[in-house]
Amino acid sequence: MKTIMKIVIILLVAADVAGAFSLTVNNSSTASSLKDGGQPPAMTSSTQSTTHIARPEGDDHESGSIAQGLAGVTSTLMKLTGISILVVLLQKGCSQLGKLKMKFAQQ
Repeated sequence: MKTIMKIVIILLVAADVAGAFSLTVNNSSTASSLKDGGQPPAMTSSTQSTTHIARPEGDDHESGSIAQGLAGVTSTLMKLTGISILVVLLQKGCSQLGKLKMKFAQQ
């Protein structure tokens, strides 16, 4: 049970770090585009009526599919599983080394 809690804590910390990194990158890219004289995209016309953004026409644009999204999610899940297994094995190895040192210290 302790191991599961350690894994959950590690994953929560990793999610916090990834979220902070994402916010930092998004905020810095928005700020840099405004500093360079760029304007944020306007969603209203000069008469203040809303404008609709049309989709681009043509068959040369790739459309997203559920299979591609599922493959990405599965890939990410496999990576997280591998990292979790690696962390558990490292913790187990460190625990075994600690027990071994204690055994030699007592003799």
